[in-house]
Order: sequence, then structure tokens, then C-alpha cells
Amino acid sequence: MVALVLAAAMMQQASLTDAVLYGDTKAVQSLIAGGADVNAMDETGMTPLMVAASEGRTAIARMLIAAGASVKASSKDGSDALMRAASANRVDVMKLLIAGGADANATSGGGMTALMVAAFGGYADAVRALLASRANPNAKDSQGRTAMMAAATSGDAGTVEALIGAGGDPAIADAGGSTPLTYAAAEGHAEAMAVLRKGGLKAGPGDLALAAAGCHSTVVRSILADGVNVNGAEGDVVPLVSAAGDNCVEVVQMLLDRGARVDAKDHDGRTALIKASQAGHLEMVRLLLQHGADINIRDGNGRTGWTFAAMSGRLDIAELFKQARAAHAVPQPLEVTSTALKVDQPIPKQYTADGRNDSPPLAWSGVPDGTKSLAVVCEDPDAGNPPPFAHWLVYNIPPDANGLPEAIPFEPDQPMPKEIAGSTQGVSGFRRPIYRGPAPPPGKVHHYHFVVYALDMTPDLKPGLTRADLLEAINGHILGQGELIATYERK
Repeated sequence: MVALVLAAAMMQQASLTDAVLYGDTKAVQSLIAGGADVNAMDETGMTPLMVAASEGRTAIARMLIAAGASVKASSKDGSDALMRAASANRVDVMKLLIAGGADANATSGGGMTALMVAAFGGYADAVRALLASRANPNAKDSQGRTAMMAAATSGDAGTVEALIGAGGDPAIADAGGSTPLTYAAAEGHAEAMAVLRKGGLKAGPGDLALAAAGCHSTVVRSILADGVNVNGAEGDVVPLVSAAGDNCVEVVQMLLDRGARVDAKDHDGRTALIKASQAGHLEMVRLLLQHGADINIRDGNGRTGWTFAAMSGRLDIAELFKQARAAHAVPQPLEVTSTALKVDQPIPKQYTADGRNDSPPLAWSGVPDGTKSLAVVCEDPDAGNPPPFAHWLVYNIPPDANGLPEAIPFEPDQPMPKEIAGSTQGVSGFRRPIYRGPAPPPGKVHHYHFVVYALDMTPDLKPGLTRADLLEAINGHILGQGELIATYERK
């Protein structure tokens, strides 16, 4: 008998929820008169009043309140009827709920208020109704976000104006340091940004970076008009790199016209050219090359833009690199070989830290005319903080040398072999001017790049250079370049 009664009650409750959902006023009246529980929740945690609020059933909501429905009840996620009405811009129902005692500053489980919900939807009328009921325009959710940030995200300028007019502070930042201006810039909402900036707020490099990353040319133009430093990127985002990766031609051209450094790098060591090549944007690559982008720059993993073009089979992009090399006399390729190392094959134990730690023999050919010295760098792009990790540096190598013999002296005070007399070993990642073979953590294959540079510099670089020092010193002096890549894995 009890089970039958419970089943009947559940059916009655389901019928009430359905009647509210479909706006069947007579059915609602009948079910209330028959004893249906106006505060019972359905399986989703919604009360009939919440359903009425979501659907904008003002008359039915009035009936439910008159029958004792709680205007303050909250669902499983902490939202109440007022928040439900605000999320759907049901202003009439909102006013009814507020008149019935709903709390305009109540919060959901995540700290959201009805004002934030309405602002996120860009519902200016709903926002005004809540502000008239003393909703706090500067309340924060669990992540420090305000209704102003929600309005900036929606992009509705009227909503932003209403919040500012009620005392909303556009300078408040969230837990991550982002202001409403940042939210508007990221979404490309120029009108909302204009309202926010009326009060004296200034966009910064971070806002420019986000707008550029989203290809929001109108916003980028307005930020640049404020005199923001086009090269003053904040955090991990570099405006030019992000815009190039997303093929935002108009934004990239705008940034370059304002003096953006064409070879600026992001946190992964990628330039705009590398990012555009990686993404396969042919015309973007062409544009960047026309502005003098350096085709020889490597990212944090030792890869150039040409590397990405070759890996993805983009022969058209690779051809642009070839043309740029010919047009600007960029380094011609050297052929690098070894009697001990094979391309993409494991390095013999003898040349690793697990063996005798001998430096491997190297040979090269194709050294261009005008070469005055050579340099060799062995680096591991799979290691280092930041990568790559330098295992070996040899420079001031005579221009007539055609390779390095096996087992270069391990101790720095020992003389170099006669065929490379006068050459110098630089300081590796192990902080000593010696060769130190592969010693990666077990279980992962590491790649070792033996890079040879032909230089137009006399062999008089000072001893003790690190990899960064050496690359800086030879920048702009590279006539030829080649590499051999081998691997090693500790089991």
C-alpha cells in the first residue's frame, strides 16, 4: 500500500513538472488543488518553480508561489529559481521572484550570482532589474570573476554600461590577474572594450596578445592606437607568433607595420615563421619571409620552419624556404657523416656515458667558399631546461678541416689533434669544456643532433663559450650548415 502511495505521489509530481514545462495552467491548478508538492524536486534537482522561471511562465510561477513554493530553494548545483530566470532573460519572472523574497545576491555552488548569470548572457534588462534589487555588482565567484567580466565576455556594451553605472569596478582582476578588459579583448568585443576604456582603463600587452591570438583585427587596431608596446608580450603568448599560427594575415600585417619583431619567440622557442610553417599556412610563410624572417632559427626542440614543412610533406612551403635561401644567401647545406654513427640509429655504447665516453668521429663536405672557420655542436632537444641540452661544442676549427677524429682529448688541458690544431672545446651542459656522451633517463629515446657550421669568422673565438654564447657569436656569420641525427635509449 505504501509503495502504491509513493508511486502515485511521484506520478503526480512528474505531472506537475510537465504541466509547468508546457504552460498548461489548468493542469497546474488541478494538480495543486489535488495536493501536489510544489517544492518537490525532479530527478535533475529542479523544482516546479525553477522550471517555470526557466520557461518564463510568469502566471504559473505566481500560482506556485501562492501555493507555498519556495523562492529560495536551490537545486543540486546550488542555483535557484532567480538564477534560472536570469539565465534565460525572463525579466517578468525575475521581478515576481524578487517581490516574493528571492535573494538577488544568493550564490550557486561555484559562487555565481544571478547577476553574473544575466551578465554572461548579455541580458541588459535582466541585469538592470537585479541591480535595482541591490545585487552586488562587484561580487566574485570562486575564481574571482565578477559580473563585469561576464558582461565583457558576452560583449554586450549595454550590460557593461549598466554595471558601471551601478558602481561596478572595471579594474577588479580575477584570481589569474585578468580584468574585464582582458576578457573583452580575448573575445574580440570592441564595443564592450570602448565602454570599459571610457573610465580611463588602458589595454596592456597581455590584452594585445589575446586579441591577436583570436584574429580580432578591430580590437588589435584599437589597442595599438593606444600606444601599447607591440613587442611587450606577457606570459606565454607572443602576439605575432599566435596570429601567424592562426593565419591571421590582417593582424600579422598590422603588427609588423607597428614594429613587431619578426623573429620574436614564444615560450617554446617558436617564431612566427616556425608557427606558420607548422600550421601549413603558405601565404603567411610568404608574408613573413618578405619581412625578413630568419629561416635558420630553431625552436626549443631544435626544429626550423623548414623541418615542419618537410615533416608534413608541404613541398610548396619547403620551396619558399629554398627560394629564401637562394635570395638571401642563407647557409648552404653541408653533408655530415660518420663512420661510427648512422642517421636515426642508436649511438654505439662506446660514445656514450655508459661506455668509454669517446667523442665520435665526424666528417663533412660541401664547405662553401669564403669559410674561415668551422664549429660543431652536439645537442639533445629531448632534454634540458629549457631544451636543448648541449653535450659538446668545438669551435675555431680550421677551414680546411674535413672532420673531427674519434676520441677528442677528454681533459681540457690536453692539446687538440693536429688535423684540428687551434680549435677549442666549449662548455657543455655538464659545465665542463669536454665531450660528454648520451646519458638519458631510462625508457625514452633521445635524439642527438651533431650540427656543423661553416663560418665567415676567423678562428679567434674566446675559450669557455656555452652553446648560447656560441650561437650568439656566430649569428649572421653562417655560410653553411648541416647535421647528423642519431639516437640513444637506456633500457
